[in-house]
Amino acid sequence: MMAELPEFMRRLDAIAGGFQRSKILFTALKGGVFTLLENPMTAAEVAARLGWDERGTRMLLNGLIALDLADKDNQGRYRNAPIASACLIPGAPMDQTAILNHKANGWEAWAHLDELVRTGKPYPRGDRNDEQVRAFICGMKNIAVESANAMVEAVDIAACRNMLDLGGGPGVYSHACLRKVPALRATVFDLPEVIPIATEEASAAGLLDRMHFVAGDLTKDPLGTGYDLVLVSNIIHSYGPEMNQLLIKKCHQALIPGGMLIIKDFLLDDDQKGPAFGLVFALHMFVHTDEGDTYAVETVRKWTLEAGFSDGKLVELTPQTRMWIVRK
Repeated sequence: MMAELPEFMRRLDAIAGGFQRSKILFTALKGGVFTLLENPMTAAEVAARLGWDERGTRMLLNGLIALDLADKDNQGRYRNAPIASACLIPGAPMDQTAILNHKANGWEAWAHLDELVRTGKPYPRGDRNDEQVRAFICGMKNIAVESANAMVEAVDIAACRNMLDLGGGPGVYSHACLRKVPALRATVFDLPEVIPIATEEASAAGLLDRMHFVAGDLTKDPLGTGYDLVLVSNIIHSYGPEMNQLLIKKCHQALIPGGMLIIKDFLLDDDQKGPAFGLVFALHMFVHTDEGDTYAVETVRKWTLEAGFSDGKLVELTPQTRMWIVRK
């Protein structure tokens, strides 16, 4: 009988080998392998199409089999597993290619985590190129659709008429709100390089006539006034406490009396022992930003009270995300 590794050893092996599995996925995705494997192909055929080494291609494809992302028939032809067909091809029903490319773009920075922890400085990334910006913004769309739909079911926004989607990226949350409330109009506020993508997405969603777009820096520029709903979705983790307190005060100024502020983020338990996703994501912010972090619910509650909001309520949205909802 084959001996089994003790549970502790299996867990450590899974953690230590995670980088290998992710790199197999990223290499195949960036190379366009999954698009090719919608039709059965041998390793030699894939290598010829991509201009890759045949031996390396064969091993990579076998790695995809190990990850249950591909299969192989008796003629040695590889083909996508259902998960790859559904998620790993641009335009697929559950397309995740943009967010995965965004994660792949962070590979080198994370490889320097030991040095970054010692120095306390983020990885120097320089300016993002157009491909990196698009991967990030469209990646937000990949992961936001389900939580946006869940948000509008969990929060009563029926009386809202003028919404500010702060740092709204592709505008997915605005789209969900607009579909839920036909009388609502939305403003997406984001950096200048993001606005063209947000405009494209609004047009594709058939919502362009109900949306307004403002290019600016939310840390420096005025947000406008007269809103009865301000959404701050996955924004506060990019900044330190001082900037977040300033941002929440700006949101208070932007709202009319009685207006609602929704802060959606990877909010931690007050003892900061979980959720696990938020704890790991804090390190992601450490790697990529000067002051970014994930914050406990009680910390965010304190910030909103200090800004002049009434006490709020916590709403569980997904296993990773929570919403803190307050009114002016």
